[in-house]
Amino acid sequence: GGSSSGEAGSESAPEASHPPFSSGGGKGSGRPEHDPASLGFRYDPGYAAATEQSSALHLETLEARLTTAQAHLAKEAIRTAYLALADHHRRRGELRDAMKRLLRSRDFCTNVRQTGHVCLQVVELGLDGGNHGQVRDYVAKAEHTSDLLHADGLFASKLKCASALVLLAEGRYGDAARKLAGCSPDLTNQFNSVMSAEDIATYGAVLGLASLSRDELRESILEGRNFKGRLELVPPLRDALRSASRAEYGPCLAALRSLRTEFELDLHLRPHVEALMARTRDRMAVQYFAPYARVSLKAMGESFGCSAVEMESVAASLIKSGSIRDARIDSLSGTLNSMSDAAIERRRRRKMRGRVARLGRRFAAEAEGMVLRMSCLE
Repeated sequence: GGSSSGEAGSESAPEASHPPFSSGGGKGSGRPEHDPASLGFRYDPGYAAATEQSSALHLETLEARLTTAQAHLAKEAIRTAYLALADHHRRRGELRDAMKRLLRSRDFCTNVRQTGHVCLQVVELGLDGGNHGQVRDYVAKAEHTSDLLHADGLFASKLKCASALVLLAEGRYGDAARKLAGCSPDLTNQFNSVMSAEDIATYGAVLGLASLSRDELRESILEGRNFKGRLELVPPLRDALRSASRAEYGPCLAALRSLRTEFELDLHLRPHVEALMARTRDRMAVQYFAPYARVSLKAMGESFGCSAVEMESVAASLIKSGSIRDARIDSLSGTLNSMSDAAIERRRRRKMRGRVARLGRRFAAEAEGMVLRMSCLE
């Protein structure tokens, strides 16, 4: 199908007589970072008009084919026509119209494989439009249809990829990592319109580091039967996972920091980069401190590639959230200390005494109220 005028705008700069081509539009369209002219592009109104005309003619042709197929009551031709129209609208970015055409094509499917194809197309459109609820619904329907799962050996893995993206968008990083770890190793680029083989490896590794325990990370991701081979596509992340499994947190975090720019350019990872990096660092800080009774914040910061002040802030937030229990920070000595058994017992007794005192005061107040009530009745 032909391209839309919107696509032409992404490659050219506006002139004074034409509206600015800006992702923000309106008030923010005058900003230099949204002005293609600042990058040396020139707006070509002739190209835009010709492309729009070509697209309109192509749409008329597709509509005519659909009308002919409907007149002959040919189910296969009708299904094909609806799919062609859906593809045309999708190329133009008209996702709502594409979804309508796609759902209509489902009514004319004659076998399980065709139904599965439409189901995956609906899932792709839902992901493109950010309609995660619809994606979740269609994935759930497909997962409970055994005929669909058996029609295509990779169908289940494709559904897992789609589910992982929805879980990632919802911030359920651990569940997303487990979905990706369960994908068949035979799924490489057969679903690259949604997720390529490198994407599966990248997302699985990054999400696993941020959410899975060290044992689960090793069993499911680093040494997992389905996932181990994928890591060869992303050597830096493979090395980061190996460092994490050996408790070498500094090299692991350094590798992630070196890849941060790439993560921020990723369509699906970008909104979560900050949270994923923070979670990974926090999990490693908890694991680092676990075997010790006393740790120098300066030495800990050197291991994690940050200053003692930053490490103290991280430790304070972990203590506050309960991730590190029964610990305190000694700012004078610059250490993080776990409380001894005797100190924990003393604190528990203080809390118990306070609770007993509160109960005693409450009982005395209730008894006084009862005596006063009885006196009034007499």
